[in-house]
Amino acid sequence: MAEGDVAGWTPTKLTKNRQDEFLFQLKECGGSAGNQNLRTRLGWDEDFYWRVQGRLIEEGKIVAGRGKGGSVRFTEAQAAASGTPVEGPNLTILADASELVEAYGRERDLYAPLKRAIEQKWINKFGFDDVLVDETHSRGSRDTGGTFTRPDITAAGVKRYVYLPKRLEIVTFEVKSAEAVSIMGVLEAIAHREAAHRSYVLYAVSRALFDATIEAERIVELAQKYGIGVVLVERPAAVESWEILLDAVRHEPDPARLDRFLGDLPSEAMKKHLSKWKE
Repeated sequence: MAEGDVAGWTPTKLTKNRQDEFLFQLKECGGSAGNQNLRTRLGWDEDFYWRVQGRLIEEGKIVAGRGKGGSVRFTEAQAAASGTPVEGPNLTILADASELVEAYGRERDLYAPLKRAIEQKWINKFGFDDVLVDETHSRGSRDTGGTFTRPDITAAGVKRYVYLPKRLEIVTFEVKSAEAVSIMGVLEAIAHREAAHRSYVLYAVSRALFDATIEAERIVELAQKYGIGVVLVERPAAVESWEILLDAVRHEPDPARLDRFLGDLPSEAMKKHLSKWKE
């Protein structure tokens, strides 16, 4: 609170001093803070807090962020003007996610537990009658059309209907470790979507750690634009810990692309099983 304010008293006039007070407290928090925490520091009621925040957003000094209850942070210009060092949130995530990194190592260590979890529980959400799940991240030296065409995990499911022919659906998963929470995961999933009915990117972090990353908003915006699913897998082997930020939008891929994709699957056993489904 500003000097001279009475404890528990909330100002009502949106003055420059109140805006400066907001910016000062935000600077004290390192340039970013959750709305609840910042409002408590200021001692303001909700209505007045949101009025000041709105004015500062209009003036380009702060931007709204994600998180439980929302958050705010300095724009780059305001951070520079106030002398607040801009720390990359990815540095924070590397520190806070140390336990996860220690348990699973790098991205490749996530494939097996995620495949099991998808196969045994998570894929049930689609109501397939038969399901095959396989790791498809590595295909040796074969030409597959580029790195982005290789999802880390692929699920193939069949649905049978009373009056319609049975339908094959392909769901792809791009896996990203706690050290690699960036928009790149969404870009790769977009490429996978050309030969899949649904495509997801799985980030091995908690919601809090995801929200702290510098690209969290861009990830959600781009994924939403292209119908990509975004799932946070705080504990890869425990489906109950997973949080679907965005569910993938189903679409019909080009049949020729889908057929080429299936022919390029690394598992001969999986391809053989898929061939039987045609019968």
